[in-house]
Amino acid sequence: MALELYFYNECGFSRSVLNCMTNLHCEDKIVKKNIRENPEYETELIALTGAKTVPVLVIEGKALKGSEEINKYLVVEFM
Repeated sequence: MALELYFYNECGFSRSVLNCMTNLHCEDKIVKKNIRENPEYETELIALTGAKTVPVLVIEGKALKGSEEINKYLVVEFM
């Protein structure tokens, strides 16, 4: 399954998702795309969602927005 996380480190909601990934030991299963470090990722995110709001987890091409929803998905998927 292809998973991609759009985020940036200074965002508290992104940090929540990154911490959840660490706790579930699934960091290596998710491609991390920092939109502050790579402008191409920001462009991809805007094309996908119409905004540059993070975090966004892309699951098989479908965007899941919001840290709470993403964390719930990760717990179900990787717990």
